[in-house]
Amino acid sequence: MPYCPKCRYEYQEEVEFCSDCGADLISELPPEIDEDYADADWIELHTFPGTLYARMAVEMLQREGIPAYSQSLFGGGLGFGPSSGGDYVGASATVYVLEPDYEGALDIIQPMIDELPELGSDGSDSDDYEV
Repeated sequence: MPYCPKCRYEYQEEVEFCSDCGADLISELPPEIDEDYADADWIELHTFPGTLYARMAVEMLQREGIPAYSQSLFGGGLGFGPSSGGDYVGASATVYVLEPDYEGALDIIQPMIDELPELGSDGSDSDDYEV
């Protein structure tokens, strides 16, 4: 079921936007946040070339006490969210953090971003041999 990351309401599968605040719905609720962040918005931190990398980044951030979640962008829909466990060719996933945590979160995951393989236009590693 899709959820609103801001209001935390659950919606029917066919709904794509929150009827209260207009936010794009996600397939998995982000973690609960402290009252200090009550008015903070979830913002995009980085888009990764696969759900596995995004889940690793979320885990790194949460270990440092930074609330974060990822959303799969496979096919542009909600059907293949991070909870599906799959990593599909051409799939990408975006990690979101609360706006006040953006700079600190980016510092934490920057070494990981720097080590990611560069992907070719077909989604394969650019280091692959040529056919």
